[in-house]
Amino acid sequence: MAWSVTGIGVGEGLALGRAWVLAPASFDLPRREIHQQDIEPEIARFRLAIDGIAKEFEALRATLGQEPAAEIRAFIDLQAVVLQDPLLIEATIERIRAESCNAEWALVQQFQAVAAQFDAIEDAYLKERKADVEQLVERVLKSMQGTENLATVLAQQSQEPNGLPWILVARDIAPADMLLIREHQFVGFATDSGSPTAHTAILARSLGLPAVVGLQTLHGMVSQGEEIVLDAQSGVVVGSLDNDLRDQYAAQQAEQALAQEKLKRLKTIAAKTLDGQPIRLMANLDLPEDAPAALEAGCDGVGLFRSEFLFMNRQDPPSEDEQFEAYRQVIVAMAGRPVTIRTLDSGADKDVPAISAGRSQPTNPALALRAIRLCLAEPELFMAQIRAILRASSYGPVRLMIPLVSGPQEMVAARRMIQTAMAALRTQGLIFDEGIQIGAMIEVPSAAIAIDSLIAHIDFASLGTNDLIQYTLAIDRTDSEVAHLYEPLHPAVLRLIRDVIKACDRAATPISLCGEMAGETSLTRLLLGLGLKEFSMHPVEILRVKQVVLRSTLGELVRPVSRLLRLPEGKKIRAELQKINA
Repeated sequence: MAWSVTGIGVGEGLALGRAWVLAPASFDLPRREIHQQDIEPEIARFRLAIDGIAKEFEALRATLGQEPAAEIRAFIDLQAVVLQDPLLIEATIERIRAESCNAEWALVQQFQAVAAQFDAIEDAYLKERKADVEQLVERVLKSMQGTENLATVLAQQSQEPNGLPWILVARDIAPADMLLIREHQFVGFATDSGSPTAHTAILARSLGLPAVVGLQTLHGMVSQGEEIVLDAQSGVVVGSLDNDLRDQYAAQQAEQALAQEKLKRLKTIAAKTLDGQPIRLMANLDLPEDAPAALEAGCDGVGLFRSEFLFMNRQDPPSEDEQFEAYRQVIVAMAGRPVTIRTLDSGADKDVPAISAGRSQPTNPALALRAIRLCLAEPELFMAQIRAILRASSYGPVRLMIPLVSGPQEMVAARRMIQTAMAALRTQGLIFDEGIQIGAMIEVPSAAIAIDSLIAHIDFASLGTNDLIQYTLAIDRTDSEVAHLYEPLHPAVLRLIRDVIKACDRAATPISLCGEMAGETSLTRLLLGLGLKEFSMHPVEILRVKQVVLRSTLGELVRPVSRLLRLPEGKKIRAELQKINA
């Protein structure tokens, strides 16, 4: 009899395959007494495991090349940094010496001490870091115990007879392993842990793989090699398939493959509703290497270039010339399509060591000195970035966007610095776009509510719905304990989006949306009905959203969408939206 487990679907699509169950490392390890003469060899064994994992990370970096998965690169670098953390590594070595104990037990004890410190702070960002450390500790334990890791899984896969592809089932998956999953026979993955905004979910979207996370009990239920179905759309994993059920899912999978092929034909078709309204579909990029994937998807330009990825996982900030070259590379690649560069959006869940190293850890990073607040507090850092963007603007159309603006005062201060940078470049005889557009990212409720007073200071606006939802609902989107309350269809959120779009339309100020909502096809018609005409999303989502746009009639959406906003809660709005999407 078929069984099913429900979790949280990530991405789109369905995968039919065999479960490869990756056993977790045990943290319940016995303490072994180590004789005095064996302590240094025990430390050497521990260091050998650390060195081996460091080499794995280096090998993974070497395979990335022009790979358009910048998130993977960032997370690999993050775990490499954790691997060198003295609080974890050196303290474990000291514990081995002080307590004459085996390395595995010492590492687990040290991890528990570190985890207790994270829990005591009760900060959501640090909870995510705790998960990163736990994944790394598990990797080290497996190396020392000689138990199965993903590398050995792939070696075994190569010797397996051809047949159904593999679906990886694990308690959790380290970011460093995500690239390996896509490049081998895995067609999807399912994890017991995770939330829609956890690292595994973010990476699944960027790789275009179907996944289901937060399954809680699946890891202990499914057998090695068991045939299962992973349905990312419904957030369900199904096992013990009978012939009828298998045929049903196989037919759905065939339809999915055919639909994907049809999507590719839309690349050269202009995004336009059935009643003739042009819609711009832009790409979100993290690094210059992402540009080819965006062009392949047929983007109309770059709606969001996240410049903070140039600053992350390094001890010193990038120089003005280094930034200039990165921005120039994207602009040239876009061949005349507009490129919107967001200035440094660090803080909260995006750490920049060169800045944070000299500052105390804030009690609540999401509400602390971050984004434009941080840039205004670090004028030399901000000025170098502004100059780099301005210099790059001579190579093609560029828009400069300021993140986390809460009101006009920050835009006035930012514009003042931009004018200073322009004057300095003129003095040096350097060419730049004198008419460069300067805009604000609307992701703080105060900016959305007081949008009319902000419009006078901006040339364009972009709705950053990820943070707008977080701040409006007082929910940290990285905290799995409140992830279920993260509701894009909350009436308050939708009304803020509507009001910002209307205010921008009245003032003839261009407005786009670059949060996760832009790439959700179930929300495309809702956003069209709210008046949105420019979407910016991950490149893998562009063609799916374009398909919905081409099948929509704008004139038929305005009234039903307006009625949705009168409903009292997200659940009812979602139910009515399904009728509009039918």
